[in-house]
Amino acid sequence: MLNRTAKFLTICLLAQPLPPAALTVTAAASENAALRDISKIQVDERRLTEAVASRTLTWLTGSPANNDYISVGRLANFFGFVGLRVTSGHSLKRSEVARETLSVLTEQQRTQMVSLVHAQKDTLNRAHEARQEMNRALEGLLAFEHVTREQFIELGRDYGAREAELGRLLAQTFGDIAQTLSTDQQRALTDIRTTHLSGERRQGNGGGDPKLRQSKADKKELVNLTARFLSWTTGSQEFNDFEVVGKPSQHFGFVALRIGSNHGVKRGLVAKEVLEILTPSQIDRLREAALQNAREFPMFLEVRAQLMRVLETSLSGGVIDPAHTAHLGAEIGEIEASMTWSQAAAMLDVRDGLSEAQSADLLAMRAKYTAETDSSDLDDPIERGRQLFAQCAFCHNSDSRQPIGPPLDDIVGKPIASDPAFKRYSPALVRYARAQSMWTEAQLDAFLKSPKALVPGTFMSFDGYEETDDRSALIAYLKTRK
Repeated sequence: MLNRTAKFLTICLLAQPLPPAALTVTAAASENAALRDISKIQVDERRLTEAVASRTLTWLTGSPANNDYISVGRLANFFGFVGLRVTSGHSLKRSEVARETLSVLTEQQRTQMVSLVHAQKDTLNRAHEARQEMNRALEGLLAFEHVTREQFIELGRDYGAREAELGRLLAQTFGDIAQTLSTDQQRALTDIRTTHLSGERRQGNGGGDPKLRQSKADKKELVNLTARFLSWTTGSQEFNDFEVVGKPSQHFGFVALRIGSNHGVKRGLVAKEVLEILTPSQIDRLREAALQNAREFPMFLEVRAQLMRVLETSLSGGVIDPAHTAHLGAEIGEIEASMTWSQAAAMLDVRDGLSEAQSADLLAMRAKYTAETDSSDLDDPIERGRQLFAQCAFCHNSDSRQPIGPPLDDIVGKPIASDPAFKRYSPALVRYARAQSMWTEAQLDAFLKSPKALVPGTFMSFDGYEETDDRSALIAYLKTRK
């Protein structure tokens, strides 16, 4: 485990000049009053409390598909594009930047960029898989399974090392291409950055829009990589070191909610609504996690900056050391996992103390937004059912002081509305139990398809699973819960 002491840092570490191959933004753009000064954006206890509060909504009421969703560019986010977007007031369009950048590159340089799209795939997939392993462990916590902090931290170290290896692969190729840029190309790339940051529209794009034969997915990734190349080769360490509050612990589904709402969801407003629903003691529990994160975030930035300096050696023609990269990546992953664990533990404590009214308010709040639950392509139905059960656990929480629904252990083959410890069955379900005495698989399937259609008047607020495969998977998993 890390043993570091660090003075609390701002979100950006002090910028140092990059190697000569890297360019800088012109004064015209940096002096534009519309631009945001990223050196003034701090990650403090208040911002972290907002982050934890907003995730309390999305994690407890969302789905595994929501949690697994990650926006383009978030893995191996080491190349300054996020800082560039924030500085531009989020007006910067990745696709426009990429198209214009590709028009500046030679055919050989574009070929290298296209080759990178394919060369990184296995490494990218391994990073995705490691991140999903962390999500499965978090879902285990939601489903009352035994997951230790030590196990989770180890998953974080693995994820961090794999993400850093992806960053090394990209940085090495970006550096190789940067070494071949002519002076005119460097000026043209700087002009692209400056013009976009000034809020102006570029007239033309230099050499025209190159037509590259790629699949839709590969074109999307080419855009992602090319935009990063522009931000990295025209930026500074200040931009590379910049990180937003949402990056560490991006495992709780807030990004999916933002995308599903067409970016209409604002973290601060969501957090305000959530905090208005919670009691003072519940809010204090979230703030406790935020305070812990505030102590760890500077360490995250410190080690991340060390990794950035290693990756930046390729801009001056150096070869990046894989072992050093993996070591720093694992340290970063450990800190991120620790921050994530603190948040998850706090959110579970809040869940266990929610009243029926609070739970209903959170579910209604979620319903206002448009993020949908997507079906999983998992081949293992029991694992798919386990993921779905993580949603059920929000109401069917045996650890809660005031559970909304009865526990679901041994539910298959159990008499309907029969748990002696649960006193709040709806009269409608009690009446239904007189005619259909047992939860058979067929009865569960019909109920899970549409609770209100099968038992009009049920207290069950969930609308049901339309997909037969989802219902079958959930029932298969419920049969394993003894």
